[in-house]
Amino acid sequence: MNPDSRFLHHATLHTATGAHPLALRIADRFTSRLRGLMLAPPLAEPEGMLLTKCSSIHSGFMRQAIDVIYLDSNDKVVRCVQRLAPWSVSMAWTATHVLELAAGSITRYDIAPADRLRR
Repeated sequence: MNPDSRFLHHATLHTATGAHPLALRIADRFTSRLRGLMLAPPLAEPEGMLLTKCSSIHSGFMRQAIDVIYLDSNDKVVRCVQRLAPWSVSMAWTATHVLELAAGSITRYDIAPADRLRR
């Protein structure tokens, strides 16, 4: 059993290519949002991390690039950033939450603004 499995929440990302199930770690406190994926192993598909009440991220101390999806308060996609490199910063003023996925997920799932996460 994966030691992090107790932190996984099931969600579905709805895009033009269909419904894509995800296993998410939820970062809903300041400390969990700050730590995020720092020093963590690469995300395995279809894992991700959802940072709630967050409109900007950093990738300091990360070991790999990630895809970043910004969501509004209704979990609708408002911005996508492909392959955010380690030691970078990204933000979206209109976002309420941030979904971090393995690099290549935006292309793989054909994620675009107006798509929706159901959790």
